[in-house]
Amino acid sequence: MNTKIIKQEKNPFLQREEITLEIKNPNTPNEDEVKTAIGKDPSLTVIKKINTSFGTQTFTAEVVVYDNKEAMKKIETIPKKIRKKIKADEKAAKEAEAKAQAEAEAKPEEPSPETPTEEPKEEPEEKPKQEKNQNE
Repeated sequence: MNTKIIKQEKNPFLQREEITLEIKNPNTPNEDEVKTAIGKDPSLTVIKKINTSFGTQTFTAEVVVYDNKEAMKKIETIPKKIRKKIKADEKAAKEAEAKAQAEAEAKPEEPSPETPTEEPKEEPEEKPKQEKNQNE
């Protein structure tokens, strides 16, 4: 995969760097390949789009690299489907925590006398059963 940076601009107001790449590759590059080709932090990198020209093996990618996570959270939107999933996971975690807390309150810890630990008993070895010959 051969990459060439066409345009690279720093946007201080949005705390990000906007990069346009030209990629020459026989196959359409996926997002992970583009992120590694840039060489920046993948967790702060957002790929806006990857365009192709019909009949050529040249692709144009528009990429944004943020300075920090806070700036990325302010500007980038999370798709509705993923937001619902995150909300459902948080709700399930809260319910599980509330249930565990309710169980802890329902069962007050009683001081129990020390229970002797049981030692495993040695089982006598079984003798192999002798098979009777049916011919006899």
